[in-house]
Amino acid sequence: MINMLNMNKLFSLFIASLFLLACTIFFTTCKKEYSYEGGPPNGSATGSAVFTLVGAGGNCTGSIVMGNYYVNTAVDANDIVDLQVDVTKIGTYSVSTNSVNGFKFSASGTFTTTGVQAITLSGSGTPASAGNFNFTIPVGLGCSFTITVTATPIKMAGFTLAGAPNECTNANVKGIYISGKALTISNYVDVSVNVISVGAYTLSTDTIDGISFSASGTFTSSGIQIVSLPGSGTPNVPRNLTFTPITGSSHCTFNVTVVNPDPLATYVLESGFGNPSPCIYTVSGIYTAGIPLSNSNFVTIHVFVTVIGNYTIATNTINGITFSYTGTFTTTGAQLAQLNGISTPVTPGTYSFIPQIVGPHPLGGQACAFDIPVK
Repeated sequence: MINMLNMNKLFSLFIASLFLLACTIFFTTCKKEYSYEGGPPNGSATGSAVFTLVGAGGNCTGSIVMGNYYVNTAVDANDIVDLQVDVTKIGTYSVSTNSVNGFKFSASGTFTTTGVQAITLSGSGTPASAGNFNFTIPVGLGCSFTITVTATPIKMAGFTLAGAPNECTNANVKGIYISGKALTISNYVDVSVNVISVGAYTLSTDTIDGISFSASGTFTSSGIQIVSLPGSGTPNVPRNLTFTPITGSSHCTFNVTVVNPDPLATYVLESGFGNPSPCIYTVSGIYTAGIPLSNSNFVTIHVFVTVIGNYTIATNTINGITFSYTGTFTTTGAQLAQLNGISTPVTPGTYSFIPQIVGPHPLGGQACAFDIPVK
């Protein structure tokens, strides 16, 4: 009876030991499997990472291209691409795109956490030509992104015009300017500039009476230099013209006289004493602000002719109107010249006009003044 009781106790202890051993083996095995599949959530890693590119099989989703890419200009530290990757196993990584058009992108490092995160690829090499170029990262199914390469930007010079903002210092007008005759290579103007920083430049004037002046080139040194501005176009009428070359906020002015075709008359404008000398003149017509001038609006002035020929007398434009006349003197001596008014007066008041000889005036007497009352 006692032996049977002892045997039952021994059997129960044996079953309990087997159960405890089985549980120990089971939990130990489960613990090892978790560690293998998941790995530590943070910390350093050994071995290669496992990851996929976000957007694999097509365009790299969420890629950000930074920097500027120019033909024949090596990419630098600012030329990078950020890509999104999904890390499933931490560890080291190294990726590189294919080489396209002379440059590529690559990155290497260590993933210490799993999940979606960004990596930065740095560019290397020199783009050979302009255009849009696709780069592919051969990881898994791979993904691609596009880089746009443009022509190398032109570095513009920094310079100011000598004499700005008044008359251009030492402006030298070359050539003869005749109404109705197209300008040639002999028609140009030399202006002085002060170059602050070297580079390319473009300098041009406004277009007046059908002609203008412009030039472009490259300054290779700083300091005071001369720029020649070739003229272009065909002047329409004889006039004393004022041109304004402009660069940035710097501008100055120079004068060009467009004359009549030969033969040119020689004459003076008769005037009294004063500053400016008053013309000997008569004003015809009524001048009212806002009403265009007509054939009745003209000014007659006294002139003295010593050589017959073609002539033009013209005023500046003031308050929206101007006076001028182009004709031919056929006799010498004291004569009358009628200057016709054109355009529309802007505001009431009394305005002083200065008619001038357009062209040579070897005898002096180039200009005088007359007043026009506007109601």
